[in-house]
Amino acid sequence: MMKPITRFAGLAGALWLIGGPVYAAEFNLYLNCKGTLSASSKSKAATLDLAMRDNNTTALIQKSNVLPVGERLRYKASQVSYTLLYKLPLPGTVYYDDWVRGQWMVWQPNLKKLATIRLSIDRQSGELEGELLDHDDQLLGNLEMACEPQSMDEVPEPRF
Repeated sequence: MMKPITRFAGLAGALWLIGGPVYAAEFNLYLNCKGTLSASSKSKAATLDLAMRDNNTTALIQKSNVLPVGERLRYKASQVSYTLLYKLPLPGTVYYDDWVRGQWMVWQPNLKKLATIRLSIDRQSGELEGELLDHDDQLLGNLEMACEPQSMDEVPEPRF
């Protein structure tokens, strides 16, 4: 005769198998943004691919030449826009040194003071506006991009 606990465990296992796969990170919106980064009368091309989740309001930086790839940002959604805030790691950390010195300082030495990046994406027009700020919230530069939504079918398949 089967004990009730064994019967329960078997039923739970069967339901788990019937339920199908559960995906760890289901993103509902993919944005492909292109534009310019301007700082101290210099500008350069900027790209940013974001994957956004509604259930916990995080955005994953999938590809970018202006923000650190792999970082997750919290965003706030309103009827008008998505707003994102990225605080850089503290100066002196290995992560900060690798990212900032490798990509930013060669192009614009004034960005050594960079501490915060604020982004706003208009939900109607797809325009992204961003500010690069120092520790005193003084403006160091601007990001201006146009974002296009992509479906999961348009996102390239991983090669590996």
